[in-house]
Amino acid sequence: PRERVFDAVIDKVEVKQLQDLSPREIEHDNPEIRRPEEMATFLSQLYNREVTQEDTVTVIRFSQIVTR
Repeated sequence: PRERVFDAVIDKVEVKQLQDLSPREIEHDNPEIRRPEEMATFLSQLYNREVTQEDTVTVIRFSQIVTR
């Protein structure tokens, strides 16, 4: 089941190869990972299929919507 975490707006969407992700982009997704090969291993476990550094990934940046 889905759980509402917060409302957000999408700021930017980028499509690139996993090997082209910066350490900051990788760490933002998972603070314990910093290198593309580690991210490939993590995603392989998550999606239960082989993920390589040549695979295409989508980086979605968003900001939380705060109502006052």
